[in-house]
Amino acid sequence: MQRLFSMFPEGGPGVGLLLLRLSVALSLLPHLSGGPLMNAMLALLAIGLCLGVLTPTLAVVCFLFSFYDFMVMGGVTLPEAGIELLAAGALALLGPGAHSVDAWLFGRRVVTLPPRKKTRVDE
Repeated sequence: MQRLFSMFPEGGPGVGLLLLRLSVALSLLPHLSGGPLMNAMLALLAIGLCLGVLTPTLAVVCFLFSFYDFMVMGGVTLPEAGIELLAAGALALLGPGAHSVDAWLFGRRVVTLPPRKKTRVDE
């Protein structure tokens, strides 16, 4: 039996990743009270996440910002920071999904793995 792994999941998982991208982008809204440069950077980060542009990279940037905000600036409480960090970390690991600019730019490839060879341990 061959296993198929899509680089950009569609259907329910793709919509779930879209919702995850939107939730991570929306978690940046309370931080828009900084200076104009910080607001512009956060707005670009949120727009990029919403569109699904360089999603893993932007999710890591969002993760680092949330960590910095919690540790240095004290802008959020521990539960809020935990939720933001977990969502950004999950998005960085999962990727953008089918409903993203990344899927349009890089194509929707499917990786097909051949069946594993049986070994004595598998028997």
